[in-house]
Amino acid sequence: MGINEIKTQVISMADKVYDMLGLIEQGFMEHSSEFLADAMEREREINETEKALTQKVLDLSKSAKSERDRKGLIALEQVIETLERMGDEAANLVERIEIKNAEHLLFSDTGMAQFNETYGIMKKSADMMRVFLKGKSVELKERVVDNGFRVKALVQRYREEHTERLVKGICTPIAANMYFDMLDFTGNLARHASSIVKLF
Repeated sequence: MGINEIKTQVISMADKVYDMLGLIEQGFMEHSSEFLADAMEREREINETEKALTQKVLDLSKSAKSERDRKGLIALEQVIETLERMGDEAANLVERIEIKNAEHLLFSDTGMAQFNETYGIMKKSADMMRVFLKGKSVELKERVVDNGFRVKALVQRYREEHTERLVKGICTPIAANMYFDMLDFTGNLARHASSIVKLF
């Protein structure tokens, strides 16, 4: 496997991460374990690809002929590792949603709207990130990073607002913990997308 084929596989990994996010969104909104199970299947595929590509990159690094080639392979390895982390963060979201559904935990209408808003913006970061990997547009890179800051600000703001709802007794402590975790994982996903584009 040469470097071009590795790059193609990396783009495929990014596409699977984005597919996973879409399945999680459907599973959350429709309370569907089927979509969530499909999302976890994507995560397994991402993990398998990460292991295979990491070994291929290490093999190519040993025979790299120039410093530029070595730096390019290092960047690719970091992208591969970060995409795998995105899969992990998404899997954590699935776990929390499954607990929420199993224990019939309820979020307020405001909480739902705020989470969905944050998740949608994060998903846009992931989408732009995978498109960036196909073309390395500087303009798109800046948009991914800006979007990541937007998600970070929303996570902080909505965490504070949800804390106020918790204090007022609008939601239960266990539901609040699920909500905080889900916001944090969403923020981490956007941060990882920004980290990937910053490598180039």
